[in-house]
Amino acid sequence: MPDHDDLTHVSMTGAEAVVHILRHLRITEVFGLASGKLSPLFKALFACDDMRFTGVRHEASAAFMASGIAASTGRIALCLGETGPGGLNLLSALGGAWANHLPVLAITSSNPSAIMHPHRGGFSSTDNEALYRRLTKWTCRASIGERLPELVHRALREALSGRPGPVHLDIPAEILGGTFRYSRAELDAPMASFMGRPPAPHAQDVAQVVDLLRNAKRPLIVAGGGVARSGPEACTRLVALLERIGCPGLTTQMGLGVIPQDHTLCLGQGGFVGGPAVVEAMQQADLVLALGCRFSSFMWVDGPPKWDDRPARKLVQIDIDPAALGQTLPLTLGLTSDAALALEALLEALTDIELAPDADWLPGLVAKRDSARAAIPLADIDGQMHPGALAQGVARHIRSDDLVTFDGGHTSFWSNEFTPALSYSTRFHEPGMSHLGFGLPAALAMARAHPDRRVFCLTGDGAFGFTLQELDTARRYGIKVITVIHNNASWGVIRAAQRKNGFEIGTDLEGTDYAAIARAFGCHGERLERAEDLDAVMARALAAETSVVIDAQVAWAPHPMFPTFGRSTAHRL
Repeated sequence: MPDHDDLTHVSMTGAEAVVHILRHLRITEVFGLASGKLSPLFKALFACDDMRFTGVRHEASAAFMASGIAASTGRIALCLGETGPGGLNLLSALGGAWANHLPVLAITSSNPSAIMHPHRGGFSSTDNEALYRRLTKWTCRASIGERLPELVHRALREALSGRPGPVHLDIPAEILGGTFRYSRAELDAPMASFMGRPPAPHAQDVAQVVDLLRNAKRPLIVAGGGVARSGPEACTRLVALLERIGCPGLTTQMGLGVIPQDHTLCLGQGGFVGGPAVVEAMQQADLVLALGCRFSSFMWVDGPPKWDDRPARKLVQIDIDPAALGQTLPLTLGLTSDAALALEALLEALTDIELAPDADWLPGLVAKRDSARAAIPLADIDGQMHPGALAQGVARHIRSDDLVTFDGGHTSFWSNEFTPALSYSTRFHEPGMSHLGFGLPAALAMARAHPDRRVFCLTGDGAFGFTLQELDTARRYGIKVITVIHNNASWGVIRAAQRKNGFEIGTDLEGTDYAAIARAFGCHGERLERAEDLDAVMARALAAETSVVIDAQVAWAPHPMFPTFGRSTAHRL
């Protein structure tokens, strides 16, 4: 315990200082695996009754869980990795937080500095600072125990400012367990003391956007994860802007729900996965207004983005990170601003401004959106459920405020198609890294953080296999998540590509009974083979007191946007 040596300073271990600072800043969720070199940190957590530790069965799940907290709440969570293999396991999933700009704090331990630099052959020795450098916004190895408050504050500032992202602190064993003297004022510094205010747009830039909107005939709004991170006001203002302009809007994978999918002006969600109307809109728009959107490959309808053949098209990008502006495509105008503040300024500037988009622009796109959805065949294939029919049937049991993770290659496409996102931060994919196995641990963390809401994981059989061991975590902590597996007994996307090229190797996943595995872990498990049984199975799942796995047998069926997905990264510049 801390030694209260005077009124302005206190002596405590490095681990106690870290826990004290995080607790003071209301960072309450911690995910990891009990381990040796981190023991001082676990001892400090044990003495802290308002920080909750969830022990996982693999460190990658800890990073997935911290990412789930960031995605669903916007808050930072802590994930832990032991020296050597623990830190390596943690890093594999932290890449998803980096690729999707999610604020996560990772702490690793390392062997005592005396045997580390240079390496002298100690077991489980890794240079964690070097390993994490490429997959974090900021990484640091603590070398002086007294500087821990400064380093924790720096880490949080880096994680939360600009485009958010994961950060990493490596704390050697002798600093975690050593005792140091700290300033009480530094330990108890409020977040505002080291965080700045979000940027607002310049008036002259807003005026230029208004001029572009006034002259646009086919305007389109693209909304990304930056809008979701900006909060409910940003989402409300985004819909108001769409209605004020009278133009279509679409969301990226990280922006699911920032435009309610049932709104008449929403063309689709998840980039081009949203359907051919989304592709047509992106190809034909004469003005694209992008908010908090990084233009990832889920927006590349013709391969890597090149607009040289459409010189008349204008692009305005609004992003909180100035480095993101023009990073993927040349801009007509770039604005550094928080999404909510930019939308507020645009709505105010558009007061009494006359806009005149083409009268047939929106109706034509809406008609294409609706006809494409209606044309998707959902009948059984060779006696097995169509994956779209399964997704549509499951969606009948999911409420608008339920939290849902999409995992798996093609399963995410079908889930995205038929699981409406009617409000922000309710539907979650991992598009940036597309790391399979994200779904279950992220859903478990969301259930911990939102005990009053139902949580679903919609996953493929291949993806589920990466982290199914966390069913044990669900049982141990009494967490309920309903997992629906689209089980086509294969690596479906890979098998289809291999067969197209005249071979097949390593794609068979037949014979695994995931419902039995769930029951062995102490959860509720059922096998679903017929669409007509789905409602009864779902009713039992919703009534169960434990986590649930529904092993649904489905056929392989390519999503209509699968060819666009294939082209998105197949072309060279």
